[in-house]
Amino acid sequence: MWRWPAELLRSTVFRISLLNAALLALAIGGALGGAWFATRGSVELAARDRITVEGDAVASELDREGIAGAAAAIGWRSSRPGALDYLLVDPAGRVAAGDMTTVPRGPGWHRFRIPASAGGRSQGEEMLARTMRRSDGTVIAVGEDLARGEEVREALFGVILPAGAVALLLGLIASVVVTRRALRRMEGIVATVRSVEAGDLSSRVVRIGQTHDDVDELGVAINRMLDRIGTLLAAVRRVSAEIAHDLRTPLTHASHALQAARHSGSEEVRLRAIDTASDSIAQALRLFEAMLALAEIDSGEARAHFTRVDLVTIGEQVVDAYRAEIEASGRCIEWTGEGTAVVSGDADLLTQAVANLVDNALKHSRDGAWIGVSVNVRGDVASVVVADDGPGVDPQAVDRMLRPFGRLDEARSTPGNGLGLAIVNGIARLHGGRLVLEHLLPGLSAAVELPTAP
Repeated sequence: MWRWPAELLRSTVFRISLLNAALLALAIGGALGGAWFATRGSVELAARDRITVEGDAVASELDREGIAGAAAAIGWRSSRPGALDYLLVDPAGRVAAGDMTTVPRGPGWHRFRIPASAGGRSQGEEMLARTMRRSDGTVIAVGEDLARGEEVREALFGVILPAGAVALLLGLIASVVVTRRALRRMEGIVATVRSVEAGDLSSRVVRIGQTHDDVDELGVAINRMLDRIGTLLAAVRRVSAEIAHDLRTPLTHASHALQAARHSGSEEVRLRAIDTASDSIAQALRLFEAMLALAEIDSGEARAHFTRVDLVTIGEQVVDAYRAEIEASGRCIEWTGEGTAVVSGDADLLTQAVANLVDNALKHSRDGAWIGVSVNVRGDVASVVVADDGPGVDPQAVDRMLRPFGRLDEARSTPGNGLGLAIVNGIARLHGGRLVLEHLLPGLSAAVELPTAP
């Protein structure tokens, strides 16, 4: 029963709503207090203006018509609706006209309360009066009951106060409704997070509305994050399985060779078996070295050592290093590069990238194939292109070739570990560039495109 009020109090949205309601109440209270004092002053100021006008008018009648004329004027003015209170005292001290029986006789302005029932007024009413004493002893007093202005002011505040209270109440009700709605949506998000925490990675936030507010954006962001986590975990599982598969073969060969060397009585057979085991272990170590190299490239730490590097120089060095091996295999290699193509990068990594592309072309091309290496600059992009006239690849298989351990030979019957192109792609991204594979019909073109250095 008390669960949802407790949830409301814990909700940040409701706390913000309460804070806004408190600020609204303070604002209304401050505005009412200021208006109270402001209107009080304005009521008295307006009363003073009316009293001054009426008093001057009675004094003018007294000057023109005498006591009788002034008394007649007071009688006429007293009969009007909303009339003020008057008092006219002749030089002998007798009240000639007026209904004000209690008023200070000293000249000037007076503010006082009627002490008892007098003149039809109730005890305690506050009066504002102006008394004028003339040189002949005549006294003219004009006053106004301030309660009349107070009634208007109280009527005004009687409208404002309930309206403010209703607005405050409606605001609180709206905040409760909105907060409960937000809490229901947040419960779905929390349930999804707890489900994922418990191991259900397929769980997704389902209460996503069409308002596109912050809660919807949070749900969409969580779903995208979970999708990305699922993709990464799938990639980890795939890479783990492929690593295990690639390691199993050389380690199994090494184990069998060592067992054969242990049980063989022939020195020649034992040495051959040891060589086989050594080659298998070296193959496994090369796999680990490639994995470590890829991890180091992805970390981006090499950016701290970037310098100005000429791709033309790197291309010439790689071609010279591979030329003898390529020509010995019955293939030919052609180099095209003039001038300079300066980029900002790591010379060792860029050399490794070009070498991997040349080695890949050497492994997967036919006997007598042509391999071309070229460097060119177009605008602010420098490219190292390694092309061959071999069988090429299916464009649909490019993504698989660029991911770690991605190989077109699913049976893994050919040499390699599927990390060569992944390393080249990582080096290109590290240098702010990209690796572009293009089917040449026949053949394959692999281009590392990098931004030139300023």
